[in-house]
Amino acid sequence: MKPVPVPRSLTGKRLIPIDSEFVKDNKRFRYYNKWFTCGYGVQQCISENTKLGKALGADFNFHIKRNYFQTGLELTSPELKFYKGFSNYEFHFGYGLRLEDKDVHFSAFGGLSYSEGYKNTQIDSATINSRYYYQPGLFAQAEIIKKIAFDVGLGASLFVDWNKEQTLVGFRAIVYFSGSYRGKKYYQPTEN
Repeated sequence: MKPVPVPRSLTGKRLIPIDSEFVKDNKRFRYYNKWFTCGYGVQQCISENTKLGKALGADFNFHIKRNYFQTGLELTSPELKFYKGFSNYEFHFGYGLRLEDKDVHFSAFGGLSYSEGYKNTQIDSATINSRYYYQPGLFAQAEIIKKIAFDVGLGASLFVDWNKEQTLVGFRAIVYFSGSYRGKKYYQPTEN
């Protein structure tokens, strides 16, 4: 009888089985897991060379076997004031990579985006023309997280969204929540 071959990556490193878990501080965690990030930051429309505006975003990241995917949304505005509304709504879906250890999480994604919103154009001192748009495009995003606990952290995200209407580049401070926690390693019921 032949031994079962150990799965290996393209670089020859041994691959971790998808359902593998590890224990840290009497808590069970899963290697391959989903995670969610959300945050607030600044962006600039470099295609129009505008001033800094605000950006609010959220991303859900998941895996299918060993492949990571991201879906999310980004709300942006040319205004930095928080009480002013958002004028651009961008939805994205992409493929990426993830590197993680006990203290740091890094991921990078690229894919397709869909933006819609409106642009105001000053015609004269009393008239503003508002125009609605919707455009498919491309996006890229990278994030780095410093973990507070294994499944909670704080970090930064850098993003780019390009379409025919505009090119946005931005930065967000983000909060990271991972779905890696699986429970206690040793459970002892209490007696009544």
